[in-house]
Amino acid sequence: MMHDTVTRAMFHGVYGSQAPWGKLPVVKFLCPSPGYDRHFVICDLFIIEMIPIDMLHDGPDMDMVEKFVSEDESIKGMWCVPKYSNPDGITYSDEVVDRLAKMNTKAKDFRIFWDDAYTVHHLTDKPDQLKNILATCKAAGRPDRVFMFSSTSKISFSGSGIAMMAASEDNLNFFRKQLSIQTIGPDKINQLRHVRFLKNMGNIKVHMEKHATIIKPKFDLVLSILESELGEKDMASWNKPNGDISLA
Repeated sequence: MMHDTVTRAMFHGVYGSQAPWGKLPVVKFLCPSPGYDRHFVICDLFIIEMIPIDMLHDGPDMDMVEKFVSEDESIKGMWCVPKYSNPDGITYSDEVVDRLAKMNTKAKDFRIFWDDAYTVHHLTDKPDQLKNILATCKAAGRPDRVFMFSSTSKISFSGSGIAMMAASEDNLNFFRKQLSIQTIGPDKINQLRHVRFLKNMGNIKVHMEKHATIIKPKFDLVLSILESELGEKDMASWNKPNGDISLA
């Protein structure tokens, strides 16, 4: 779905674009690093220049982000894995979400690609909390800034899950017209399977707790070995994520 969204932007732009991104001399994306390789190969495929952004303990370095987007009109997008980010396991702070929503961008059609892949993938009973960026962008007067993505591929079955996208009504209407030509309709049988199996948020929580019982001991073992072998050698550092980033 993210690949298709970038593809459509290259051919048609996004809501509010003056021209398709593919018609521009250069298109750039901000890429928090370390980050998710699947995002970067999409940029590579479409010859989108990638600008690395340092990852801090609470998310991307917002001083870097704000400086770049305020100065360069060719920066059209930014990749984000905001919760239990792959590979660091970092969750964006409320301040980072607020600054992403409020920042001034030279490109009027700048978009954040918000890949919320691990939204319910908790390993503890005190999960990280992530502020809703769609609501935050709307409150900041920039409702069209973000495309939110998620799926059940790490909940049910990879490659057989349900992908989903959330955005402003104007963004969605812009895409719906294109999607009506791209496909006749979604896989309604698979959607029904997921609805009948997962049913509601309560059942999703129980289901993900079963995932955690399988995955958490593996995390604990890795952390234990890192601590015993490297903990006092002052030669390496690592995070202790509250969520599962291992099912990508």
